[in-house]
Amino acid sequence: MRSVQQVILAVAGILGILILDGSLDARAEWYVAGYGGYSTGGDLNDVTMPLRGERLARQQFPQADEPLNSLGRGTLYQQFSTSDVSLKSSAMYGGKVGYFFDNLKLPWLGVEAEIFTTTPTIKAQTVDTSHQITYQPNTPATATQCADIAPPPNCPKSVSSRSTLSLGESDLRVITFALNLIARYPGSVIQPYVGVGVGGFYFIGSGQIDGRQFVPGLNAQFGLKYLATQHWALFAEGKYNLAHVSTLDQTFGISGLYSIFHVAAGAAYHF
Repeated sequence: MRSVQQVILAVAGILGILILDGSLDARAEWYVAGYGGYSTGGDLNDVTMPLRGERLARQQFPQADEPLNSLGRGTLYQQFSTSDVSLKSSAMYGGKVGYFFDNLKLPWLGVEAEIFTTTPTIKAQTVDTSHQITYQPNTPATATQCADIAPPPNCPKSVSSRSTLSLGESDLRVITFALNLIARYPGSVIQPYVGVGVGGFYFIGSGQIDGRQFVPGLNAQFGLKYLATQHWALFAEGKYNLAHVSTLDQTFGISGLYSIFHVAAGAAYHF
Protein backbone atom coordinates (compact mmCIF):
# COMPACT_ATOMS: atom_id res chain seq x y z
CA MET A 1 0.00 0.00 0.00
CA ARG A 2 2.92 2.41 0.56
CA SER A 3 3.78 2.37 -3.17
CA VAL A 4 0.14 3.14 -4.08
CA GLN A 5 0.11 6.08 -1.67
CA GLN A 6 3.39 7.41 -3.09
CA VAL A 7 1.99 7.36 -6.64
CA ILE A 8 -1.20 9.13 -5.46
CA LEU A 9 0.86 11.90 -3.81
CA ALA A 10 3.13 12.30 -6.85
CA VAL A 11 0.22 12.62 -9.30
CA ALA A 12 -1.63 14.99 -6.95
CA GLY A 13 1.46 17.21 -6.73
CA ILE A 14 1.84 17.45 -10.52
CA LEU A 15 -1.86 18.21 -11.00
CA GLY A 16 -1.76 20.85 -8.28
CA ILE A 17 1.18 22.65 -9.88
CA LEU A 18 -0.53 22.71 -13.30
CA ILE A 19 -3.90 23.89 -11.99
CA LEU A 20 -2.43 26.64 -9.79
CA ASP A 21 -0.11 27.91 -12.54
CA GLY A 22 -1.07 31.58 -13.05
CA SER A 23 -0.27 31.44 -16.77
CA LEU A 24 -3.45 29.47 -17.58
CA ASP A 25 -6.02 31.54 -19.46
CA ALA A 26 -9.02 31.24 -21.75
CA ARG A 27 -6.84 30.25 -24.73
CA ALA A 28 -6.54 26.70 -23.40
CA GLU A 29 -8.45 24.01 -25.34
CA TRP A 30 -11.41 23.12 -23.15
CA TYR A 31 -13.73 20.15 -23.56
CA VAL A 32 -16.69 18.49 -21.87
CA ALA A 33 -17.69 14.87 -22.39
CA GLY A 34 -20.22 12.26 -21.41
CA TYR A 35 -19.80 8.51 -21.65
CA GLY A 36 -21.24 5.12 -20.75
CA GLY A 37 -19.89 1.63 -20.72
CA TYR A 38 -19.31 -1.59 -18.90
CA SER A 39 -17.46 -2.57 -15.74
CA THR A 40 -15.94 -5.96 -16.47
CA GLY A 41 -16.15 -7.20 -12.91
CA GLY A 42 -13.24 -7.46 -10.55
CA ASP A 43 -12.21 -8.51 -7.08
CA LEU A 44 -11.44 -7.43 -3.60
CA ASN A 45 -7.90 -8.74 -3.09
CA ASP A 46 -5.95 -9.32 0.14
CA VAL A 47 -9.26 -9.52 2.02
CA THR A 48 -9.46 -9.43 5.80
CA MET A 49 -12.49 -9.42 8.11
CA PRO A 50 -11.25 -8.02 11.43
CA LEU A 51 -14.67 -7.70 13.10
CA ARG A 52 -15.64 -11.32 12.41
CA GLY A 53 -12.17 -12.47 13.48
CA GLU A 54 -12.41 -10.51 16.74
CA ARG A 55 -15.78 -12.10 17.62
CA LEU A 56 -14.50 -15.62 16.93
CA ALA A 57 -11.33 -14.99 18.92
CA ARG A 58 -13.29 -13.82 21.98
CA GLN A 59 -15.59 -16.83 21.72
CA GLN A 60 -12.54 -19.10 21.81
CA PHE A 61 -10.80 -17.17 24.62
CA PRO A 62 -13.58 -15.68 26.79
CA GLN A 63 -11.12 -15.36 29.68
CA ALA A 64 -9.57 -12.38 27.86
CA ASP A 65 -12.57 -10.30 28.97
CA GLU A 66 -12.53 -11.33 32.64
CA PRO A 67 -12.16 -8.64 35.37
CA LEU A 68 -8.79 -6.89 35.52
CA ASN A 69 -7.80 -8.64 38.77
CA SER A 70 -8.43 -12.10 37.29
CA LEU A 71 -5.51 -14.35 36.31
CA GLY A 72 -7.28 -15.13 33.05
CA ARG A 73 -7.34 -11.53 31.87
CA GLY A 74 -5.20 -10.99 28.77
CA THR A 75 -4.84 -9.65 25.27
CA LEU A 76 -5.90 -11.19 21.96
CA TYR A 77 -4.05 -10.71 18.68
CA GLN A 78 -5.80 -12.08 15.62
CA GLN A 79 -5.85 -11.98 11.81
CA PHE A 80 -8.87 -13.26 9.85
CA SER A 81 -8.16 -13.33 6.11
CA THR A 82 -10.02 -14.83 3.15
CA SER A 83 -9.54 -15.61 -0.51
CA ASP A 84 -10.49 -12.91 -3.05
CA VAL A 85 -14.10 -11.68 -3.02
CA SER A 86 -15.57 -11.58 -6.54
CA LEU A 87 -17.59 -8.66 -7.90
CA LYS A 88 -20.18 -8.74 -10.68
CA SER A 89 -19.88 -6.90 -13.98
CA SER A 90 -22.24 -3.94 -14.44
CA ALA A 91 -23.05 -0.84 -16.45
CA MET A 92 -21.14 2.38 -15.75
CA TYR A 93 -21.59 5.99 -16.84
CA GLY A 94 -20.11 9.40 -16.15
CA GLY A 95 -18.91 12.75 -17.41
CA LYS A 96 -15.78 14.88 -17.43
CA VAL A 97 -14.39 18.31 -18.19
CA GLY A 98 -10.80 19.20 -19.06
CA TYR A 99 -8.38 21.25 -21.09
CA PHE A 100 -5.08 20.97 -22.94
CA PHE A 101 -2.27 23.49 -22.58
CA ASP A 102 -2.14 24.90 -26.11
CA ASN A 103 -1.37 28.34 -24.67
CA LEU A 104 1.80 26.94 -23.05
CA LYS A 105 2.80 25.30 -26.34
CA LEU A 106 2.06 21.92 -24.77
CA PRO A 107 -0.86 20.70 -26.93
CA TRP A 108 -0.09 17.10 -25.94
CA LEU A 109 -0.58 17.71 -22.18
CA GLY A 110 -3.81 18.32 -20.29
CA VAL A 111 -5.78 17.81 -17.10
CA GLU A 112 -9.36 16.71 -16.56
CA ALA A 113 -11.84 16.21 -13.75
CA GLU A 114 -14.43 13.45 -13.98
CA ILE A 115 -17.09 11.62 -12.05
CA PHE A 116 -18.51 8.19 -12.86
CA THR A 117 -20.42 5.44 -11.11
CA THR A 118 -20.84 1.68 -11.34
CA THR A 119 -22.56 -1.10 -9.36
CA PRO A 120 -20.13 -4.04 -8.98
CA THR A 121 -22.44 -6.17 -6.80
CA ILE A 122 -20.70 -8.58 -4.42
CA LYS A 123 -21.52 -12.06 -5.71
CA ALA A 124 -23.01 -14.85 -3.62
CA GLN A 125 -19.92 -17.03 -3.07
CA THR A 126 -17.96 -19.23 -0.72
CA VAL A 127 -14.51 -18.00 0.26
CA ASP A 128 -11.65 -19.83 1.95
CA THR A 129 -10.68 -18.42 5.35
CA SER A 130 -7.60 -18.45 7.55
CA HIS A 131 -7.67 -17.38 11.19
CA GLN A 132 -4.59 -16.81 13.34
CA ILE A 133 -5.12 -16.11 17.06
CA THR A 134 -2.56 -15.44 19.78
CA TYR A 135 -3.66 -15.07 23.41
CA GLN A 136 -1.27 -13.45 25.86
CA PRO A 137 -2.43 -13.33 29.54
CA ASN A 138 -1.43 -10.38 31.68
CA THR A 139 -0.04 -12.75 34.33
CA PRO A 140 1.13 -15.91 32.54
CA ALA A 141 1.17 -19.25 34.35
CA THR A 142 4.45 -21.14 34.69
CA ALA A 143 5.64 -23.51 31.99
CA THR A 144 5.00 -26.46 34.37
CA GLN A 145 1.41 -25.38 34.97
CA CYS A 146 0.76 -24.89 31.26
CA ALA A 147 2.12 -28.37 30.52
CA ASP A 148 -0.60 -29.99 32.66
CA ILE A 149 -3.44 -31.95 31.07
CA ALA A 150 -5.87 -29.27 32.28
CA PRO A 151 -3.85 -26.01 32.10
CA PRO A 152 -5.17 -22.87 33.86
CA PRO A 153 -6.80 -20.10 31.80
CA ASN A 154 -3.75 -17.82 32.08
CA CYS A 155 -1.55 -19.88 29.76
CA PRO A 156 -0.34 -18.23 26.52
CA LYS A 157 -1.68 -19.94 23.44
CA SER A 158 -1.67 -19.65 19.65
CA VAL A 159 -4.35 -21.13 17.41
CA SER A 160 -4.42 -21.44 13.63
CA SER A 161 -7.48 -22.62 11.73
CA ARG A 162 -8.76 -22.84 8.16
CA SER A 163 -12.37 -23.02 7.00
CA THR A 164 -14.84 -21.62 4.48
CA LEU A 165 -17.40 -18.82 4.71
CA SER A 166 -20.55 -18.35 2.64
CA LEU A 167 -21.36 -14.80 1.60
CA GLY A 168 -24.77 -13.78 0.31
CA GLU A 169 -25.17 -11.35 -2.57
CA SER A 170 -24.82 -7.72 -1.48
CA ASP A 171 -25.50 -4.59 -3.52
CA LEU A 172 -22.49 -2.33 -3.98
CA ARG A 173 -22.29 1.06 -5.68
CA VAL A 174 -19.01 2.89 -6.24
CA ILE A 175 -18.97 6.58 -7.15
CA THR A 176 -15.57 7.80 -8.36
CA PHE A 177 -14.33 11.38 -8.39
CA ALA A 178 -11.02 11.68 -10.28
CA LEU A 179 -8.52 14.35 -11.28
CA ASN A 180 -6.39 13.12 -14.18
CA LEU A 181 -3.20 14.12 -15.95
CA ILE A 182 -3.62 13.40 -19.70
CA ALA A 183 -1.03 12.94 -22.45
CA ARG A 184 -2.21 12.70 -26.09
CA TYR A 185 -0.94 12.68 -29.65
CA PRO A 186 -2.46 15.97 -30.93
CA GLY A 187 -3.45 14.68 -34.36
CA SER A 188 -5.94 16.55 -36.53
CA VAL A 189 -8.31 13.55 -36.81
CA ILE A 190 -7.14 10.69 -34.58
CA GLN A 191 -5.82 11.29 -31.06
CA PRO A 192 -4.64 8.35 -28.92
CA TYR A 193 -4.17 9.27 -25.26
CA VAL A 194 -3.26 7.94 -21.83
CA GLY A 195 -3.98 9.30 -18.38
CA VAL A 196 -3.39 8.73 -14.69
CA GLY A 197 -5.07 10.43 -11.77
CA VAL A 198 -5.92 10.52 -8.13
CA GLY A 199 -9.44 9.54 -7.19
CA GLY A 200 -11.91 9.62 -4.35
CA PHE A 201 -13.97 6.42 -4.21
CA TYR A 202 -17.29 6.39 -2.36
CA PHE A 203 -18.41 2.82 -1.56
CA ILE A 204 -22.07 2.18 -0.66
CA GLY A 205 -22.90 -1.38 0.37
CA SER A 206 -26.31 -2.80 1.32
CA GLY A 207 -27.46 -6.29 2.24
CA GLN A 208 -25.16 -8.62 4.14
CA ILE A 209 -22.29 -6.17 3.50
CA ASP A 210 -23.89 -2.93 4.69
CA GLY A 211 -21.83 0.23 5.04
CA ARG A 212 -20.45 3.40 3.47
CA GLN A 213 -16.90 4.63 3.08
CA PHE A 214 -14.93 7.28 1.15
CA VAL A 215 -11.32 6.36 0.35
CA PRO A 216 -8.52 7.64 -1.93
CA GLY A 217 -7.26 5.62 -4.87
CA LEU A 218 -5.86 5.56 -8.41
CA ASN A 219 -7.59 6.05 -11.75
CA ALA A 220 -5.66 5.12 -14.91
CA GLN A 221 -6.94 5.21 -18.49
CA PHE A 222 -6.05 4.88 -22.16
CA GLY A 223 -8.17 5.67 -25.19
CA LEU A 224 -8.62 6.83 -28.75
CA LYS A 225 -10.47 9.99 -29.84
CA TYR A 226 -11.87 10.66 -33.31
CA LEU A 227 -12.39 14.33 -34.22
CA ALA A 228 -15.58 14.20 -36.31
CA THR A 229 -15.90 18.01 -36.69
CA GLN A 230 -14.07 21.09 -35.46
CA HIS A 231 -15.85 20.85 -32.11
CA TRP A 232 -17.30 17.34 -31.79
CA ALA A 233 -15.35 14.16 -31.12
CA LEU A 234 -16.11 10.51 -30.38
CA PHE A 235 -13.91 8.43 -28.10
CA ALA A 236 -13.49 4.98 -26.59
CA GLU A 237 -11.37 4.24 -23.56
CA GLY A 238 -10.44 1.73 -20.90
CA LYS A 239 -10.15 2.62 -17.23
CA TYR A 240 -8.50 0.85 -14.32
CA ASN A 241 -9.31 1.64 -10.68
CA LEU A 242 -7.42 0.70 -7.53
CA ALA A 243 -8.42 1.63 -3.96
CA HIS A 244 -8.22 0.13 -0.48
CA VAL A 245 -11.42 -0.41 1.54
CA SER A 246 -11.05 -0.73 5.31
CA THR A 247 -13.80 -2.14 7.58
CA LEU A 248 -16.64 -1.31 5.17
CA ASP A 249 -19.39 -3.02 7.19
CA GLN A 250 -20.11 -3.75 10.85
CA THR A 251 -20.80 -7.48 10.42
CA PHE A 252 -17.53 -8.73 8.93
CA GLY A 253 -15.50 -5.52 8.77
CA ILE A 254 -14.63 -6.49 5.20
CA SER A 255 -11.39 -4.87 4.05
CA GLY A 256 -9.39 -5.31 0.87
CA LEU A 257 -7.93 -3.91 -2.33
CA TYR A 258 -10.61 -2.89 -4.87
CA SER A 259 -9.36 -3.65 -8.38
CA ILE A 260 -11.60 -3.27 -11.46
CA PHE A 261 -11.45 -2.46 -15.21
CA HIS A 262 -14.02 -0.46 -17.20
CA VAL A 263 -14.64 -0.08 -20.94
CA ALA A 264 -16.44 3.11 -22.02
CA ALA A 265 -17.36 5.16 -25.10
CA GLY A 266 -18.76 8.65 -25.45
CA ALA A 267 -18.83 12.03 -27.13
CA ALA A 268 -16.87 15.22 -26.35
CA TYR A 269 -17.37 18.85 -27.28
CA HIS A 270 -14.20 20.96 -27.69
CA PHE A 271 -14.29 24.77 -27.48
